Amino acid sequence: MPKNHLVTLVGFAVAIAGTTELSAHSEGPLGLTVHQWNAGPQIARSISTNFDAQGGDDFVSWSTPARITTHQGRKCLTGAYMLFDIDDSFAFDIDETMLVDLTFYRPGTTGFHVSYDEAVAPTAKEVKFAAQAKGSFHTETVRLDRARFANRKLYGTDLGVGALGSTLEHKGDLDVTLCGIRVRREAPAAPRAVTGKFRLKVLDENGRPTAARVGLYRQDGWAPLAGKSALPFDHFTTTTRDLAMVSVPKTWSSKGRYVFFADTHYEGDVPEGNYQLFVMKGPEYALQGRPVHVTRDGGDEITVRLKRWVNLPAQGWFSGDDHIHIARSTPAQNRRILNFMRAEDTHIANLLQMGNLRGSYFKQYQFGAGGQYGDGDYFLVSGQESPRTSNRGHTIGLNGKQFHWPERDYFLYDATADHIHGDGGLWGYAHVALNMFGANFGLALDVPRGKVDFVEMLQWGTMDTHFLYDFLNMGFRLLPSAGSDYPYIDFPGSERIYVHVDGALTPQAWFNGWASGRSYVSNWFSIDSFTMNGDARAAEYDVKRGEPVSVEAKIRANPDFDLLDRIELVAHGKVIESVSSKDGASELSIRHSFAPDASAWVAVRAYGKGRGLLHSAPVYLYVDGERDFSYHKERAGIARKYQAMLQELRQSTPQLEREWERFAVEHLVLSRWTEVKPRLDKMIEEANAVYGKIAATAKR
Repeated sequence: MPKNHLVTLVGFAVAIAGTTELSAHSEGPLGLTVHQWNAGPQIARSISTNFDAQGGDDFVSWSTPARITTHQGRKCLTGAYMLFDIDDSFAFDIDETMLVDLTFYRPGTTGFHVSYDEAVAPTAKEVKFAAQAKGSFHTETVRLDRARFANRKLYGTDLGVGALGSTLEHKGDLDVTLCGIRVRREAPAAPRAVTGKFRLKVLDENGRPTAARVGLYRQDGWAPLAGKSALPFDHFTTTTRDLAMVSVPKTWSSKGRYVFFADTHYEGDVPEGNYQLFVMKGPEYALQGRPVHVTRDGGDEITVRLKRWVNLPAQGWFSGDDHIHIARSTPAQNRRILNFMRAEDTHIANLLQMGNLRGSYFKQYQFGAGGQYGDGDYFLVSGQESPRTSNRGHTIGLNGKQFHWPERDYFLYDATADHIHGDGGLWGYAHVALNMFGANFGLALDVPRGKVDFVEMLQWGTMDTHFLYDFLNMGFRLLPSAGSDYPYIDFPGSERIYVHVDGALTPQAWFNGWASGRSYVSNWFSIDSFTMNGDARAAEYDVKRGEPVSVEAKIRANPDFDLLDRIELVAHGKVIESVSSKDGASELSIRHSFAPDASAWVAVRAYGKGRGLLHSAPVYLYVDGERDFSYHKERAGIARKYQAMLQELRQSTPQLEREWERFAVEHLVLSRWTEVKPRLDKMIEEANAVYGKIAATAKR
């Protein structure tokens, strides 16, 4: 593998040594399996994984792990999603049309997905077999336009083949049986271009060296591979320097998607020619773009001085991401990881050790104060995403002092929630924005019993408010949360929580501020002001019935990322004032006065013309001392809805084809569920009783 493309294949030697033709061992959070299968003369390695977000689609193995099977004397590879490394001596770092002949065992296979390392962005195609395709074996030829084959897919691979049902949509065959691969060129290989040196220095707004995200593209979107001086960063169990963007700012390149990270200075070999350079450092900075001409002799170093669009830390607002997965086995890794967070301008990076019924991944060397690492106003903090099951939801514990893993009682989340709370931490539900993995069941069970502090309602460019609003309207306090779920979804800080901190930033000050004061979640917007009767800091207000309450809010959008479509003031989840812009605006303001006749919660939210989103934490108005802020008109109906949800949970059984890490937990799921089900039913009864009291209350 070329030296300028760093991919550390952790555990490959051990995995290969232990692999047999009939059985292979799954490693790591993606269930990496190396298969000793002779796929074809151009294939250097064959592996399978559980998930691939860099495949042009999001591929998931919902079935049993891939395995070698025999059909009519022919060795084949059967599984949901397999990856192949094209031999670098045959093709590496090209930009050509390649033809791939894929031979399948036809019975049980109705089509397939093929994904590949394309020159500009990860690309996938779906192929469904024609009805007349008969016989035991069938060969399809797929044309791969602008194939790059630069080892940029997972674990240094170039090509993926998956079943029709191997995507998040989960529709179609769960397995595909592949019996041969042949890769060939449509035309002779093009000669290599003459290269020159590209040199870059990045400075912050004060002229100090800083880290940032960088894209360098030809007009057609092609990007050179990152050189050795690019910041190496961890991606699952590999270390790489190139990755494709998921969320793309408005004024970024219209085509280029692969980026690297420069830590102050960067130097790399680049083919001669004209390029467009883009540099960004999170949504608080203006995006820098300029043309660049690279010559054989290199020329002068290019200096990019970043400019702030808004200085939120100067106003006491600091960003955090509640959901990042990067392993830290020793403190020696801290500096490199923190530089990655600094490049994305993410101040509080919660690095989550991720558990399942079998064990955990992305392990942290220590929790509590000993697991925190900081430099300036950037910090790494150990946390956990566990328990996490596909029938009860994935949960997040933040700022705990130890990793908690209830092995036998894994489906009972109470002990972990109580442990995190006992440590002074916060506990909540992940993926609420997407309502994935049974998050609805978990919330229905745990919120009324006082276990849940926050809901991750902003993720993957999606904001879902209905769970937050339902529980607030029943009178339960909850905080909005947001997280990237790197490396599964997006870059760190793609969605973030902004917390106001008085004084110097420390992790504890940030968590304290989030738990008790003002905060908001967003990706590309900021709250310039949000006041109640002129007060921008309090989260609770006492007013008299009929007394007017004046609300002012101003939301700003970084125009390099998105423009505002509308901002809305909501009370009990209902829009009471809205301001919009037909063509999009960089800022919008609301001024509204009303006289509440009952206690309520109030929040502000914003939507962009593109993917921009924002939602504040609720502010509570107490009328005449009444602390019950629930929505009396609707709370009974909402409670009955969640009682029905709990009944569905009581009658449910975990489905193995929905388990995210089926390769690791398949043999444990049903037995552990059966063991704890009587106690789980008692917890359901407790939650039902709370809902029953709410449903029985008379409307006011």
